[in-house]
Amino acid sequence: MKLKILAFLFIVAFALSPSAATQTNTYLPFDRKLSKKDEDWVRKTLKSLTLDEKIGQMFLADANVVFWNRESEEFKKLQHHIVNNKVGGVLVFRSEVLPTALSANRWQELAKVPLLIASDLEMGLGMRFDDTPWWAPNMAVAATGDVKWARLQGEATALQARAMGVNWLFAPTSDVNNNPNNPVINVRSFGEDPATVAGFAKAFIEGAQTAGAMTCAKHFPGHGDTATDSHIGLPVVDVSRERLLSLELIPFRAAIEARVGGVMSAHIALPQIETELAASVRQLSEHEAAATEFRSLTESSAARVTLPGTLSPKIMTGLLREDLKFNGVIVTDAMNMAGISARYTAAEAAVKAIKAGVDLIEKSPDIDAAIAGVKDAVAKGEITEARINASVERLLRAKAALNLHRQKLVDLNEVDRVVNNPRFMDLAEHIAERSLTLVRDEQKVLPINAAGSKVFNLTFTDEDDRFITKPFVDELRKRNETVEHFTLDARATEAEISRLLAKLDSSNPTAVIYSVAVRARSGKGSVALPPVGKRLADELIKRRLPLVVISFGNPYLPLAIPDSPSYLLAYGLYPVSQRAAAKALFGEIEIAGKLPVSLPGLYPLGHGVKVEKQSR
Repeated sequence: MKLKILAFLFIVAFALSPSAATQTNTYLPFDRKLSKKDEDWVRKTLKSLTLDEKIGQMFLADANVVFWNRESEEFKKLQHHIVNNKVGGVLVFRSEVLPTALSANRWQELAKVPLLIASDLEMGLGMRFDDTPWWAPNMAVAATGDVKWARLQGEATALQARAMGVNWLFAPTSDVNNNPNNPVINVRSFGEDPATVAGFAKAFIEGAQTAGAMTCAKHFPGHGDTATDSHIGLPVVDVSRERLLSLELIPFRAAIEARVGGVMSAHIALPQIETELAASVRQLSEHEAAATEFRSLTESSAARVTLPGTLSPKIMTGLLREDLKFNGVIVTDAMNMAGISARYTAAEAAVKAIKAGVDLIEKSPDIDAAIAGVKDAVAKGEITEARINASVERLLRAKAALNLHRQKLVDLNEVDRVVNNPRFMDLAEHIAERSLTLVRDEQKVLPINAAGSKVFNLTFTDEDDRFITKPFVDELRKRNETVEHFTLDARATEAEISRLLAKLDSSNPTAVIYSVAVRARSGKGSVALPPVGKRLADELIKRRLPLVVISFGNPYLPLAIPDSPSYLLAYGLYPVSQRAAAKALFGEIEIAGKLPVSLPGLYPLGHGVKVEKQSR
């Protein structure tokens, strides 16, 4: 067994080495010390820029790229920001690989100064690129108990991203998720223990930056201890400076020690650190409403809270720059989120963020208006040119560290050899399999005998896609063709529930699987198990069936159904985790994961029931 593991690690290490994975495209480690020539380029470039050009560098445009004709509205809009506004970079959201690689080269050719091209790649490329697979989430990586998997994931993500023109990973999430009701961080965090989060975040950063991409620790100073999503409200984390130093800031310290290139701010209020009141909730214009990420707030319009961290000098400069000694790039979280845009215009928010100490404004709902606002603030003396220069120098140093001043284009012939390389996919599968955590199996249902069992699978989901667990069901049926499968969602009627239960009662199964696809999602506002899902769970439990409950998402699901005789946590909703769960159910792989979070009143941090792989 040890020889097999060593062989696997050797293959993965070879697959992830720059020489093996890219051949013609090799990348210097991002965290290397700049050479004299690099320093000269930074100095000369800064000197050559006009004030307006330097202000433009402090903005990050955004794009969703499927296929853009050069005469299309989408291309021309971004062309305007690159050519006229001289933005410092582009943030890529839901897109496709080859169009992005082609577009990234086009953008770089248009830019006077090389562009930072960023994307949120916390869970592999699939998180933003529709033609690539999602990897297991951070919490699953931590459930393996070994930071080497975070390091390898960082390397793999960096090499694939750089092959398609993305040079800045908006990852890892470095928040400590110590609030079970957190609706937006949840499995994006490595867990609730600050030291564990720090270790895994540091490993990811080291892996990715050694492979040549810049990383970004987020969301400073910590978005873990809140039940409000900053996409649709302004969370309040009412804790002291001492608490921050002993908990939330530990992973960020580790990230800074690992020479992380960027830190992303959080749109959260910390009233014990920043006492200045935030502006009141305002009425958005039609244009602003169309550009924001929310349609309604989760907070009262009368609520008075303090300045969001993104706009707070005490947090961005005091805590991050002065106390933690961070000298890299501070980027805002998206400025069209309710935590900011419900209270401030694009111009007001950009000006306040720069005054607070931010270097780069991400996803402003109106870049033109925001740039005009910053120019006006400089003209009035509210922001000095020296302050602008300091941020632009940091941005230029990041671009030099990425070697963009020498090589800003990617080889399009390399994209389909590096991205989705089967060796990377093997790594993703292995992490998902090692992450599976069995919390309880009182009836000893696992492993299920594939040949001799009558299996009934019921999926409950609050997703729009009722076929969300199809990969899981397909894998079950590969092993047992007689598997019966049904799906219900939050819209299920009483008649549908009754018909399903009647079918179950008449089928006399030897194993019942209740697969729950409920996950944290930006803008959703809650990770609670909907009433229909709770009702189904209660019906299954009271029948005293040979039951296996699987959570494909929220790890805190057992808190909603504490009487279930079993829980298997897969953490992720995507195929890589579904395939792993199916293998585990039938004993094809061992189950050895450990809880990266505690389940209050049920199980402690680090708990997990081990089930050995079955011999064939």
